[in-house]
Amino acid sequence: MPTQYNLKPGFKIYFLTVWFEDKVYAFGSGLGFTDVIYSYAIAETEEQALSLAHEKYDQEQPKVRKISASYARNQYLNRYCFPENMVGVEKGAAIS
Repeated sequence: MPTQYNLKPGFKIYFLTVWFEDKVYAFGSGLGFTDVIYSYAIAETEEQALSLAHEKYDQEQPKVRKISASYARNQYLNRYCFPENMVGVEKGAAIS
């Protein structure tokens, strides 16, 4: 039986768009070499989602140019592929 995740009270899923200054290789996404990737974050607020995304993606190389976060249409965590890879999953989700 696959692992089941539940959002903790007060947490939401946010869709992230991350723009880099240079091209990166988006392994496993089908995007190949690109300067934009798409991801998800689990956080209590949009500002917190942006902060978590900057912590994960903004490095010396590649340098992030901009990150946007918006409330995800789908708030059912178990309907996502690989929810364990979402930014903030360790704080915002519980395994049942």
